Amino acid sequence: MMRSYMSLAIWMHISFMTLVVQPCLTVGTKPNFVIILADDLGIGDVGCFGNDTIRTPAIDSIARGGAKLTHHLAAAATCTPSRTALLTGRYPIRSGMASDIYPGIFTMIPEMSSSSGLPHNETTFAELVQQVGYSTALIGKWHLGVNLATSSDHYFFPKNHGFDYFYGLPLTLINECGKNGPERWTLTRAIPTYFRDCGVNALTYLSVVIGGFALGLFGRRVTCVMALVILMTSSWMFIRPYLNHHFACVVVRNDDVIEMPIVMDTISERLAREAVDYIQSVKNDNKPFLLYLSLLQTHTALTNMRNFTGVSRHGAYGDNVEEMDWIIGQVLMILNKLKMEDTTFVYFSSDHGGHIEDTLFPWPGYDGEREGGWNGIYKGGKGQNFEGGIRVPAVVRYPPVVPKGLEISVPTSNMDIFPTIANLAGVEVPTDRVIDGVDITPLLRGEKTAPPHEFLFHYCGIWMTAATYTPRGREEGKAVYKVHFVTPKWTPGTEGCVESYVCPCTGEGTHYHDPPLVYNLVDDPSEQRPLSTDDKHITEVLWRVQEAIAKHNETKEHVPVQISKDKVGGTLWRQIGCNFPFYTCKEEDGI
Repeated sequence: MMRSYMSLAIWMHISFMTLVVQPCLTVGTKPNFVIILADDLGIGDVGCFGNDTIRTPAIDSIARGGAKLTHHLAAAATCTPSRTALLTGRYPIRSGMASDIYPGIFTMIPEMSSSSGLPHNETTFAELVQQVGYSTALIGKWHLGVNLATSSDHYFFPKNHGFDYFYGLPLTLINECGKNGPERWTLTRAIPTYFRDCGVNALTYLSVVIGGFALGLFGRRVTCVMALVILMTSSWMFIRPYLNHHFACVVVRNDDVIEMPIVMDTISERLAREAVDYIQSVKNDNKPFLLYLSLLQTHTALTNMRNFTGVSRHGAYGDNVEEMDWIIGQVLMILNKLKMEDTTFVYFSSDHGGHIEDTLFPWPGYDGEREGGWNGIYKGGKGQNFEGGIRVPAVVRYPPVVPKGLEISVPTSNMDIFPTIANLAGVEVPTDRVIDGVDITPLLRGEKTAPPHEFLFHYCGIWMTAATYTPRGREEGKAVYKVHFVTPKWTPGTEGCVESYVCPCTGEGTHYHDPPLVYNLVDDPSEQRPLSTDDKHITEVLWRVQEAIAKHNETKEHVPVQISKDKVGGTLWRQIGCNFPFYTCKEEDGI
């Protein structure tokens, strides 16, 4: 009998330790973070989101081992503002990382030598975790600014935003980086009048200078200097499209340009190797880490390693998706090998929807093989605030917190990752600014199912063109209202703006809706059947949305716009490079 009591006591003690002490250990252990972001990937391109013709086993394994977020929204439908929101947890308009360039074609940083970038007073999730002893790295694409005044100030580089190590592209991939690069001019496709505008601007500035000299406002020396600067700048603008494949396609390690132009055949393998080596190194240092793996796929020009050419059923684009999944698989394998799976929070998503206007040369239109992503059942794509532009695939794995096979269907935002990382790392979010993201740890635990956001606002540049309203209370789970104030005018027969490459935000290329278009995404996720605004309930929905917008506007502060005409223009003196004056170098990669 005594032995039975002792056995029972031991069993109870072990049970107590398992139930109480183990959670305490879990809470006290700082997790590692691997934040993986694809570029221009459509929600319909991923296996666990319904695609059965493109193979994505690595991404699918994250979903099986954790949670799938089926209504995850990017805070913007183009690269720069969406990535700003992810890193800061804030709408990009709050930091000035939203374009005011009419009519809203250029809503991202378009030039390596622009003076646009993420202000230093913004706090990224890398800076947050650095405060509590984390090692941090960015491997891949940055696209949040390069230089401010000179070619070597590196004012906006990742090192100034919390990343200890950087390997990758300071800007982004562009069509000119790939095959037939010099012939695929992204800039002149988006602005058909580019060369004419350059000529008009040069003549206008020269006329002002010469007129000032004639009126005695400028002396001879000042006039000559000003004219020389105008001629040099204009010449650079004229020849830039011919050289973009060289000057915009650059690989950097920390502060140093190590490859110019980029070697596309090996860059994916190098990024994978860098990520694996980084994880191995921080494991040896016994430090918690945050790795932001910002992939180049599936932005054009499409990268394809030799082993991933012709392997898919969807041409070069499908090959590109499967190559991307292979990189993710390499990261998951090293975590498994080092027994770090249970201590690492892994998040995968895309910065916005697939670019449906992107097609293989020759341009324009759909004359060639499609190179943009598939957005599944959702309308529109990159550059648009229809669901196809902002609803993105998202999966999360972190075994101590996230149960296997969890599916979260309420609207979440990529801004939510910032406060969620802060909570799990045990660091306070800044209290001197508005944080628009919400900590979604309770959702990820499966403890709550209530939507974290009642309202989400969708900007195109500085213009708010749509909003999502998720009612709470008696309508919860029955309705998610999407309200559109402005929508783009598509090229007939398409869901995109083929002529301009990306749809505009405002102006003649858009429809203004008064009353707004209203959809219930629960019943109509493809946004095909607008609800009648004569309905009393829909009138109330619109009133609530307008009231929420007014409150949101009250929280906005005036900040300098970073993506503006006076900042996005490229200049030779801000151009980074290597091996002056030849501007050519190649990484000794051993591949």
